[in-house]
Amino acid sequence: MRNPASRTAPPALAAERGGIGRREALRWGIGAGAGLVVGLPVLSGCSIGSQQSAGGQQGSPPATPTGVLRVGHPADPSSLDPSVAFDGATLSVLSNHVYEGLLRFKQGTSDVEGLLAESYESSPDAREWTFRLKEGVKFHDGEVLNSTAVRKTFEYYSREDAGLSLLIPTGAVFDDSDPAVFRVKSAKPAPDMARNTTLIGIISPKLVAQGVDVVKTTAVGTGPFRFVSYTAAKSIVLAANSDYRGPGPYVQEVQFQIIPDASARASALRSGSIDLVPKVSPADAVALRSDRNLVVQEAPTWSQSEVIFFLKTPISDNLKVRQAVAHAIDKQALIKSIQNGVGTPAESVLPPGVYGYQVPATKYSYDLGKAQQLIAECGLPTPVHAEIIWAPELGASLDKMAFAISGMVKKIGVELKVTQKPIGEIAKQIFDTTMQKPYQSVMGDMGWLNGAPLFLTTGYFETVAGFEELKPLKEKMVSTADGPERLQVVADIQELFARQLPMIPLYTVTEIDVHRSAVQGYSVPRDGFLPRLGEVYLSA
Repeated sequence: MRNPASRTAPPALAAERGGIGRREALRWGIGAGAGLVVGLPVLSGCSIGSQQSAGGQQGSPPATPTGVLRVGHPADPSSLDPSVAFDGATLSVLSNHVYEGLLRFKQGTSDVEGLLAESYESSPDAREWTFRLKEGVKFHDGEVLNSTAVRKTFEYYSREDAGLSLLIPTGAVFDDSDPAVFRVKSAKPAPDMARNTTLIGIISPKLVAQGVDVVKTTAVGTGPFRFVSYTAAKSIVLAANSDYRGPGPYVQEVQFQIIPDASARASALRSGSIDLVPKVSPADAVALRSDRNLVVQEAPTWSQSEVIFFLKTPISDNLKVRQAVAHAIDKQALIKSIQNGVGTPAESVLPPGVYGYQVPATKYSYDLGKAQQLIAECGLPTPVHAEIIWAPELGASLDKMAFAISGMVKKIGVELKVTQKPIGEIAKQIFDTTMQKPYQSVMGDMGWLNGAPLFLTTGYFETVAGFEELKPLKEKMVSTADGPERLQVVADIQELFARQLPMIPLYTVTEIDVHRSAVQGYSVPRDGFLPRLGEVYLSA
């Protein structure tokens, strides 16, 4: 039994300690314009089923990898190191393709299933997790998957400067005494450990031994594709792993072509120079739906657009003002006018599909009369002046959304100033708990990356919103194993959010992916940034 070097939880993402402070944490915490998906209700708009059948499922996957799949990719990866991969541009390339976790989400659900692990189990108190590994798995460099290889990856992820260290319990002990069994033991319960392992890509021990500087420039895992090359501002190329255990890969090569402009990606898709574009904007999707050579797929995500209040700032510290704003926002109108009807109104701090999701009893219907009454009772002179900040990195169409909300609340006597700020300044403002914030709120898309109430367990809202009332319930949640008791705590937390309104959930973000009809076997990645291109093939 071996214990990794002692560490303290990273200041940016300290699970159970509530400290979150880096720009990367902001990108991950409130999104980066990229949603995290789970398939639940069918959304308004064009029928998914009819569009898929229009393309048709043509034939069967080839016996050997064939063809090149060209994917329109929005940005350069921040790093090839999976332990610091916060952004969708990195995760969507590495996860499920080059690197694999011990577990993964079942397609279309938030339930986990074995990937590198044959099976797993937890002690009743969630302090010990046991993963039984699959036999015969090899890394792309020929190294054999065993418990020692897994231990070295978990130790690597446990570094203080690894942002995703929050996925591993602080002070965890890793047992690799049996080559076929890997155990994680912790002093405190780790109820979300199974879900967290879906995001811990197991790295070749030979690569880990070369150190951080090498890991961030290349990638060696067990996945269906091998890393070939990365050319900045141009492309990332992966090639089929001929030794993969299956299913797939069915294409010989995947080319992620880096095209930052969303309209340019859509144009490239129409022209046939690329085959697949994930995360198409609702506006661009309108034109693409009419192209008979294209298939449009969409699914609701584990991501929500929302307004987060700074509870210790004057004006936003007034509950009746927050309640009035909530009643004054017409969520359906926002979805219809800005999202082209794509999306569903959000009712809880958690998106549907995340562990423990439940609609709170306390709701805020669109009611201008009620909103005006609350403003009259709030004790502040009218009009009430407030300011909301945003940055393009925090989500798509936030400017339009914020200005629309400003127009809505003006009707009830709230003058809401909308201000764009650099992402760095927003990060400093919202994560520095020692300073008086000059703004009342921030707007962005927030993703729940691991299918669990992650940003409740980390103290995210305590730090960003100053929501100190969350702490007792949060501490109970992180010390309770999955089951009826924990589900009740999560439900109580959602009700507390609804009553106290540290944030207003606006709508669940819907991911729209579009591909050419020759692309077969593709499904919108319901767990977020993690498509499964190893199961995709090209028809003749």
